[in-house]
Amino acid sequence: MNQAFAPPTEVEVRAEEARMLRERAVASARSVFIIIALIAISLASVHLYREAMIWMGLASVMVVVTIVYARSWQHTEDTPKQVNRYLMGHIAISACTGLIWAFGALQLASPTSELQTFLAGLFLTSITAGGVMAGTVYRPGYLAIAVCALLPFCLYLLVTMEGVQRIYGGFLLFFLTFCFSTNKTASQKTRDALAAKLTSRKAEKALEEFAEAAKLQRATKRSLQAIRHDMAQPLLALRNFLTEMDRKATSPEQAVLVRQIRLALISQESLVEELSNVDQPAPEQVQTEIDVAELVAQLDDEYRPQFASEACGFAVNVDLDVVVSDRAKLERILRNFLSNAVKYGASGGMVELSVFAQGSDSVWQITDRGPSLTEAQLRAVRRGEDLAATSRGSGLGLGIAGKLAQDIGGAIEIASGQGTGTTAVLRLPHSTRADVQDQAFVLVVGQETLPNMGAWADLISSWVWMFAHAETCREAAETITVLGQEPDLIVLDPPVDQTFSPEEVRSLRAHAPTVHLTRSSQGEVHPSGGTTIALPDHEAELRQMLERHL
Repeated sequence: MNQAFAPPTEVEVRAEEARMLRERAVASARSVFIIIALIAISLASVHLYREAMIWMGLASVMVVVTIVYARSWQHTEDTPKQVNRYLMGHIAISACTGLIWAFGALQLASPTSELQTFLAGLFLTSITAGGVMAGTVYRPGYLAIAVCALLPFCLYLLVTMEGVQRIYGGFLLFFLTFCFSTNKTASQKTRDALAAKLTSRKAEKALEEFAEAAKLQRATKRSLQAIRHDMAQPLLALRNFLTEMDRKATSPEQAVLVRQIRLALISQESLVEELSNVDQPAPEQVQTEIDVAELVAQLDDEYRPQFASEACGFAVNVDLDVVVSDRAKLERILRNFLSNAVKYGASGGMVELSVFAQGSDSVWQITDRGPSLTEAQLRAVRRGEDLAATSRGSGLGLGIAGKLAQDIGGAIEIASGQGTGTTAVLRLPHSTRADVQDQAFVLVVGQETLPNMGAWADLISSWVWMFAHAETCREAAETITVLGQEPDLIVLDPPVDQTFSPEEVRSLRAHAPTVHLTRSSQGEVHPSGGTTIALPDHEAELRQMLERHL
């Protein structure tokens, strides 16, 4: 679900309650002042002038305090701590207000006048009647004022009065209980209405943002089309110049130079084409067989002069013949690595490019002896973030390389230490997978979703693998029996604070290899047999780990 249309959280609802309390404070105060005046007139009518003055003063002060406190709330300050503090203050002020109301009613009640006692109770119930059926903005505040106003008066009548007045106290106590039960349902409807209002407001905001984003996207598309149009002519001119230079080349060195320039031009044309199609769905990966020695030789010819200009040696070591991958994206990753080595690592005096096989992966490693990355920079790279721009670069290269590596099913690793320089490593499958891996059947036992990756079902289906899920090992065994097909791999992903018994795991290992997945939130985990792998941060890394066990 799009976050913009997600149901409002409890914090958002409470913040809306606080905002509405602020907006309704003045309107509520008008009604309260009328009741204050009526009680004061009633007290004065029985010659309780002093009590009437005290009542009016205390009640008016509490109303003013309530208004000032309510208006002090700023809706922009809606952190959970601030919202809770504001609402707790509202409860305290409501309780004090209820006690003041009870004080006025107690002054009006009289053992010798049933009418005065009835009027006192009527004034108190008038406070709470509005929230009984219609609901209130904030239920705890309503309950605070109702309890503090009615309960002392009810107890006073039950303990000190006789006859009809005592019965009246019991009736008011029953009315207070009725308020509790009835207001709960009514207030929940009010909260539901607040939630619906918040959802509508978020939807309107999302639609506005969508319209603005669409407008910006159209402007960006026009700009990209203009860039592509304006770059097409210079690139065509360069291609014609290269053709003429190739025709007039008088030495092998010149021919090699023209060839290197042409390869760089092809790379630039590919980037321009990708830029012009940035708003289109991602095309299918172009997997071709790549001659590793030829590709490395091309990079050697391209970058050796750059390293030489920095008085830096450049060594290449190739121990791999062929890989199957997307050549354009592979070149972009390696150029990002080598460009960083020119900018930052050449001062160390030597840069090495090595390519070799490691298990089912090919490893492309660029090592320099220049200044190391800081811990903060390494953490940013591992999270897939861009580095801060410097005087020598924009800081985008490693982030771009990481995204491209994921696109071609690989992953990058960066290691750096004081005095040892920096090593950038690209790992990716170097050959086509066996048919069993193209149609692998993976059975996941335990949790259904992965942090930052979504559901297991969606993830594995996107790899074009077959998938099944079971919550327990017993259910997994029954699933295998019902399907009548043995899985190629069983992934044990137990819920937090739970483990699978050794007997259950052994029964599953009889069907297929098992991998026990551990998450950082689980702390120390003791798997019951099988291979243990830690949950990586990225989907591509997880797929590579699972492929190694197929």
